[in-house]
Amino acid sequence: MSILISKTTFQHFSHCPKDAWLKLHKPELKGQFTPSEFDLHLMEQGNEVESFARNLFTEGIEVSTRGEHAVEDTVRLMTERMAAIFQATFIVDGFIVRNDILKWNPTTSLWDLYEVKGTNSMKLDQKERDHITDIAFQVSVMRRAHVPLGRCYLIHLNKEYVRVGDINIKELFMIEDATDAVNGRIPELEPKMEAAKEYLNRESEPSGGCDCVYATRRNHCTTFQYSNGHIPEYSVHDISRIHKTKLSNLVEQNIFDLDDVDPELHKLSEKQANQVYAHQRQKPVIDTAEISEFLGSLKFPLYFFDYEAYAPAIPAFSGYGPYKFIPFQFSIHILREPNGDLEHIEFLHEEFTDPSESVSLKLKEVYTRGSVIVWHETFEKTFINANIAQRLPHHAQFFEKFNGAMVDLEKLFVAQHYIHHGFRGRTSIKKVLPVLAPEFSYKALQIQEGGQASNEWWRMVAPTTPSGEKKEISKNLKEYCGLDTMAMYAIYKHLRDMV
Repeated sequence: MSILISKTTFQHFSHCPKDAWLKLHKPELKGQFTPSEFDLHLMEQGNEVESFARNLFTEGIEVSTRGEHAVEDTVRLMTERMAAIFQATFIVDGFIVRNDILKWNPTTSLWDLYEVKGTNSMKLDQKERDHITDIAFQVSVMRRAHVPLGRCYLIHLNKEYVRVGDINIKELFMIEDATDAVNGRIPELEPKMEAAKEYLNRESEPSGGCDCVYATRRNHCTTFQYSNGHIPEYSVHDISRIHKTKLSNLVEQNIFDLDDVDPELHKLSEKQANQVYAHQRQKPVIDTAEISEFLGSLKFPLYFFDYEAYAPAIPAFSGYGPYKFIPFQFSIHILREPNGDLEHIEFLHEEFTDPSESVSLKLKEVYTRGSVIVWHETFEKTFINANIAQRLPHHAQFFEKFNGAMVDLEKLFVAQHYIHHGFRGRTSIKKVLPVLAPEFSYKALQIQEGGQASNEWWRMVAPTTPSGEKKEISKNLKEYCGLDTMAMYAIYKHLRDMV
């Protein structure tokens, strides 16, 4: 049976043809296709944005059926000149599209196409994965179906919008005419669509690996290890910030194992070379003088501090814009003197209201003086504190003081004052902690990363969540955030005891 190629399938093909083929023909690999919590969150956000955008078209109706039935319903609604159709569906030449919004224009007697994106900009320059390609794919298919098309528009969030009271739909969204850009993209797109149709309808699995072998680890497809089983789990693809030209040179020479890399011959940067040498020698490189100086600069009491925050596409409360962080939780472990007992203070906002004022008051109650130790300070200092101070100017002076006391523990590892082969060239706390303090682990927790914590908080404060579930989520959130700050203390203690 012929495969119907959707916009999403074409996107997968554009990223990695073999991965797209495997998704369609190898259901036994489904575990590798499972989206992460972060991916699921993005999909939920996208659905919410589209739902809100429909309010711009008050007389619209949704095509709720699927497949050929949806095509029939679409034709009927178009024949009736419905003002706007949501999820209008067309199947032709082996392709299928479902439009976000198709609007009848009585002035031109044509159908205008609207694509909704949960982003803050139009994105014209990312070629295969940008918004224009998404629209161009739909237009190509609809022209084959002889749809009388007019203009093409992109609806996206207005990054300047700030909610005041109820959501103002017209101010929340921006509508941009993308017709010329779409028409310019179609000639180069359609040959790729035909290539995708030929490739994805092959009955036998394409031989060899996939082209993701030329990309860094974070850009690999979901089935990379299946297609490239000869490549080690920790390989040249994990070299920190490696340029695609250097990586391609290594791949062309069939060099994948870090043991086979010569940092001088392959012209690696100093930090890249240090990472490779650490792996090859299997022993850490530690600059005790720099670590001692760093620790000596800290002022007691020490506050090991971490926020959790949620950033919805649609602003949940007044004073917020799209994707602005809502700080709903923090944990602090306090060490008042070098050999003192460790204290723990935590805060979790459990109501569906803006937590900013409560967070601010609790922090002001807890913190007076001393170093505030964080991991990757940009999040706490810029994304959270600066936004709180802007929304709540009566707390601005406190957050200026709080930010001024902030010390980023991760910088020791970014600067490579401590290099360990177990870090694998990374500096996230989840890479450093298992090496320096293996007695602490996230694996046993119900919540294991920040994106999941955000989603769980949103679920906890939802009015429809049963009270028993709310209590369970609250407990899980506190355990997760508490381990983040305990982890920082454990790493600090390891460093202090070492030097």
